[in-house]
Amino acid sequence: MPPRTSAPYAAIALVLASALAAPALAARAVRPSLVQIDAVARARGNRRAIAVAIGERLFTHVLPVQLLEIRASGLGKRAYVGLRFSGEKFHGPVSEARLDRELLSAVENAFAVSPEIREVDCWIVVPIPVAPGAIVSGDKAVPTERDVLTLSVRRGESAAHLARRLKDGEGIVVDPHWVARALARGTTHA
Repeated sequence: MPPRTSAPYAAIALVLASALAAPALAARAVRPSLVQIDAVARARGNRRAIAVAIGERLFTHVLPVQLLEIRASGLGKRAYVGLRFSGEKFHGPVSEARLDRELLSAVENAFAVSPEIREVDCWIVVPIPVAPGAIVSGDKAVPTERDVLTLSVRRGESAAHLARRLKDGEGIVVDPHWVARALARGTTHA
């Protein structure tokens, strides 16, 4: 009696091996870039895909002012974006003019991601010293940071108008002490 062939078993084994190896090969082929990792790590809100897309545009170069969070939220065909920056530990020299250019660029890049975005808000925050043992989350939490600059931009505002508003301080809440301490020198604080 001739030995039994295992051709059907070999074919099944080959199919299974291919199926198991395909995801591993695909995972190696689409390794996320540092830009994508940063964008995903900082994205928040119920329109997270928009937040990630904004991050992917903004993280193509090193921002002198750290971008801490990108929040995109909305309902229906409307989305609203918040960009939260750190007012300390800059990645490069930051003067008032450079900060204005970075904010203008960040707002323009955010609006370019989706026509659903109706408004982009920017906050620059600095930490507030908190006593050891203080409650920092929950209903009885003490604040851990404060705004030193806030800016709201609605879709349709021209870049030239926004640049003028930034230069003149029109419609912008800013802490002049922070500007004097952090920006006047135009140096790196990292």
